[in-house]
Amino acid sequence: MPDDPQKLDNIEQLEADDVAPRRAVVRRGSTFESFHFRDFSLFWAGAFISNTGSWMQNYALAIVVYSLRHSELDSGLVNFVSGIPVLFLALPAGALADKIDKRRLLIASQFVLLLQASALAVLYSTGHLSSANALPSLLWIGGLGLLGGVMSALTFPAWQSLLPDLVPRANLLNAIALNSAQFQSARLLGPLVAAGMVLVGAGMGEIFWVNAGSFLFVIAALWAIKPHPSHAVDTTGVPRAVVVAPGAVASTTPVRPTPREGSWRTLTAGLRYARENPFIAYLVGSTAVMTIFGMPYMMLLPAYADKVLSGGASETAYLMAANGLGAVVGALVVASLPAHVRRERLIPATLVAFAALLIAFSLSRWLWLSLPISALAGACVLTINSLTNTSIQANVPGQLRGRVMALFIMAFMGIMPVSSLIFGPLGKLIGPDRAILSGAVVLLAWGAYLMGRPGLLDPPEATS
Repeated sequence: MPDDPQKLDNIEQLEADDVAPRRAVVRRGSTFESFHFRDFSLFWAGAFISNTGSWMQNYALAIVVYSLRHSELDSGLVNFVSGIPVLFLALPAGALADKIDKRRLLIASQFVLLLQASALAVLYSTGHLSSANALPSLLWIGGLGLLGGVMSALTFPAWQSLLPDLVPRANLLNAIALNSAQFQSARLLGPLVAAGMVLVGAGMGEIFWVNAGSFLFVIAALWAIKPHPSHAVDTTGVPRAVVVAPGAVASTTPVRPTPREGSWRTLTAGLRYARENPFIAYLVGSTAVMTIFGMPYMMLLPAYADKVLSGGASETAYLMAANGLGAVVGALVVASLPAHVRRERLIPATLVAFAALLIAFSLSRWLWLSLPISALAGACVLTINSLTNTSIQANVPGQLRGRVMALFIMAFMGIMPVSSLIFGPLGKLIGPDRAILSGAVVLLAWGAYLMGRPGLLDPPEATS
């Protein structure tokens, strides 16, 4: 342990005793190489089944909420209530993920979410969620949504930071992309399965029950896996380096954190790291801009299908499914990117493409045109999300991974309810299509700004 107080302060500031390589680890093998590892395969399969059930529930809830009073405002409020816990709990959840057994935390949270889905099923099946009791129904849905939001908020960083314990570092970027493909495949399949159930006569209550059962699979998978924290250790031969302070000389010797630190420093370590590394700050900031101004189109889909396309539940399902299909393709493309491709340099162009697609989507009045646009938009969202995720994880010290990923989760999930609170009322005031258009214009301006200053998304060593 160093005796110099300045060194101790620097070490404490980054808390890094095992640091990720400063550049992306070279990807070896095929697009599906991470499936060679048992724990990752179990984790992937369990999460895929559970996420499929969750997207079935999201589809059903969107229709149930909108059918109560045919109000975009209701949709925005429900999304706000269920998503706002991420904004406030992501930082403590990141610290929690770095300090306790991630697997046990995830198992406990999945059991609570199983109970939440079961409660929705019982309420709907007994007639407590209906337009005849619109306000009490919204209160029930909002309360259960808040519970689900708290559980999800406490575990999002754990989900993200568990991946490096399931595969060797050389396969990490591939595993992240495949995990994104899993999530997006569930987005594609969930609404399709739910719509199919509706077509054969099933009700929304049955969909909620299917989601409740899906949690059993992910609980079983989490119970069966045996994470190996040693995977986080760099075995690629790349020197481990850490920038301990602005202007300081990087050291190739792993350092150890001080044994004790205050709760506030533990909680805000990820924020300090992002503040001292503009590359990370711009990645997180770009994710936040995309979430606020680009993602509302998903929340507004039921209203868009109803008021712009003059459709209903089936059109909403088709649009969500097309979006999920495009996202799956985007995930597989990212998983297949050669190692020499500068992933972070692709983000600005993809943001611009996403904004342009949203503008076209807002102007479309035909389902046959909106479907391919929705698919391409889904590919853009997944590409941006996956590229940002991998760029952050490959450039963050292992001991800070949970807390820095908490910032990414806040930007992608935590700010989403704020976006819903803005664009739900805006959609009711000016129409869902114009609301989507207004957000897309802002997103386009941000993407153009990043394209004009490409150095903002260069990792530190790329500009040194």
